[in-house]
Amino acid sequence: MLWYIYIALICFNLVASFARWKYLSPPLKVLSGLLGWGLLIEICRELADKETAGILTHVNLSLELLFQLVYYYLLLEKRKRVFLYAGIVFYVVALSITWGVNPGFFKERYYLDGVFLGVCMTLWCGLFFYELMQKPLQYSLKSDGNFWVNCGNILFYPGTLLLFGLGNYMEQINPELWQSLKSINYALNLALYALYLAAFCKDRKQQVQVNHNIFGRLSL
Repeated sequence: MLWYIYIALICFNLVASFARWKYLSPPLKVLSGLLGWGLLIEICRELADKETAGILTHVNLSLELLFQLVYYYLLLEKRKRVFLYAGIVFYVVALSITWGVNPGFFKERYYLDGVFLGVCMTLWCGLFFYELMQKPLQYSLKSDGNFWVNCGNILFYPGTLLLFGLGNYMEQINPELWQSLKSINYALNLALYALYLAAFCKDRKQQVQVNHNIFGRLSL
């Protein structure tokens, strides 16, 4: 039941993003692409066997990182991009070491790559909120969809680090506990996509640009 609600929320997000496309800032347009990919991969995983679903999850985590990299590349100030490059280097190196130690990693349902993704996302979200604190007091969060996106990101990605890191182990040791913890993952997913939906409904590119221009003139 939760899976169908989850899929419905993704669809609502896509409908909202297409309906308000001309009002969206470039980062949110990239995010809509991630949601389209997410919908496709979730349906494929549901239809696939257990082993194939695990492989698709690994593929999804790496592509999700690339989408989020582009999102934050467009969102953050240029001087913060070094942290984006550091994050992608960390992910590739960590994933390469994991693959080297365990050549069958991508065939297993052991999602350490989800932990690496969570670390990168936590860092990048932190940078967004740091920049947000530097904005003028009259800055309106109501029209900035990226605020709602990052509220969802900072809730979801750190919240699922433990599940991704220990999920396979807990499933083998205590299947009943793992089934209970999986509901936390679904709940965090629902919260994430509910906040994404708020972002697509509230975002107005023109208002954000006006605020940035005001800030630029004040700086002069």
